Amino acid sequence: MTEHHGSSHAPGEKQGWADQPWFRTLFLSVLVIACIAAAALSFIPEFQKEHPHFTSENAPFQTEEFPGFFALYGFIMFSLIVLVGQHLRKLVARKETYYDERE
Repeated sequence: MTEHHGSSHAPGEKQGWADQPWFRTLFLSVLVIACIAAAALSFIPEFQKEHPHFTSENAPFQTEEFPGFFALYGFIMFSLIVLVGQHLRKLVARKETYYDERE
């Protein structure tokens, strides 16, 4: 198998606009800013909406009433899924020469 060093293009092949390092940096920066802004808006009372299923009397835990709780909870759970997935890959991954050995 060939080694990949951050690019899926063959040597000499022109990269697309989405493969450019400046685009990756810009895209990640915009995404982080949008996430921070969405989480920050949850602290402003004008952007807090009452939902019939997420009211104080229906919340099983007091932490659910904290502004930004669901954004923080979602981020933590997503991070844990990624971290567990990295270790799970070690258990189920095949050797890189798996298909070559069968021929």
